[in-house]
Amino acid sequence: MYEYAVYIRTKEGYIKRMKNIVSGFPNILQAPYGSLAPYVHEEQLVGFPESTVLWTASKGPSVGIAPLTPHCSEETPELGVC
Repeated sequence: MYEYAVYIRTKEGYIKRMKNIVSGFPNILQAPYGSLAPYVHEEQLVGFPESTVLWTASKGPSVGIAPLTPHCSEETPELGVC
């Protein structure tokens, strides 16, 4: 089962990595990118342990998740390189 770090983005655009780790999303490798709904807005991270976060909103305040380890699937290349 995959684990994700939780991120918060403020209305000012500041990003903070939370201490929370969530796991689940068992259908991620069987379904297309939309299986991560509502986390569909990808952003590259700089200065954080994870390199990519998926947000619930493209702009403004949002909650996001970032895979702790890359997913090895041709269907979800946006989640990492294996």
